[in-house]
Amino acid sequence: MENDGFYERYKSHIKNQQPKHEALKQVLIAAIEDGHWKDDEKLPTEQVLAKITPFSLGTVQKAIGFLVSEGYVQRKRGQGTFIIPREKRMGEPWIYRVLSPDESRYVPMTTKVLRRVEVESDASWATWLRSGKTDQRIIRLERVIHAEGFSFFSQYNVCPERFPLFETIELKDLDSENFVKLTAEVYRVTASKIMRTVRAAPLPKFATDALGIPPKSFGTWLEVMANSSHGVPIFFHQLYVPSGGLKIAF
Repeated sequence: MENDGFYERYKSHIKNQQPKHEALKQVLIAAIEDGHWKDDEKLPTEQVLAKITPFSLGTVQKAIGFLVSEGYVQRKRGQGTFIIPREKRMGEPWIYRVLSPDESRYVPMTTKVLRRVEVESDASWATWLRSGKTDQRIIRLERVIHAEGFSFFSQYNVCPERFPLFETIELKDLDSENFVKLTAEVYRVTASKIMRTVRAAPLPKFATDALGIPPKSFGTWLEVMANSSHGVPIFFHQLYVPSGGLKIAF
């Protein structure tokens, strides 16, 4: 019953010369994305996967470990490993992660896009994002990011002339999307040069309002600037994180 032929069905997703754990990971991801296992469904045990695939138990354990860290599956102590629903899944590549309270794992994140606005700014970050071109527009996508009961506010700034999808796509289709991954898939532009700055201060009113917390709540302001490998600005990302919550790792 456990051996339902999934490996034969999805093994074509393996690329040449991949490490064994990476090959199995790609097979499992393909099966998950295709709905072979439904949301919240329990995966076969690692021992069973080692029997129904040509991989050792150690390779299976390593592949499953990567699926956990990348937000595809979740281990529940004493119960097994379960598929995280797609709407709660924001996959790699990561520019930040959220750690569990005991810091033993990364917490799956889900996002809700609140609105999209055009931004008028002559701040240094805006000049950088426009590459110094005054006719370049900037749009901002505002999101609340949830991670197992912990929430923070995000503003993602991008030039629509360079990446028009972010202006034309329906907002609901951006929920729980990884914008860095989306940019790479659609435009073949990868964020390879990333600079981060951090400061502690009372959170702005728009962030506390969106998060439903008291005005002037203290927290952390994170700013992330990303260039392509050719030095082209991709995005300027602002995060507003209330204090007293989970840790964010880079």
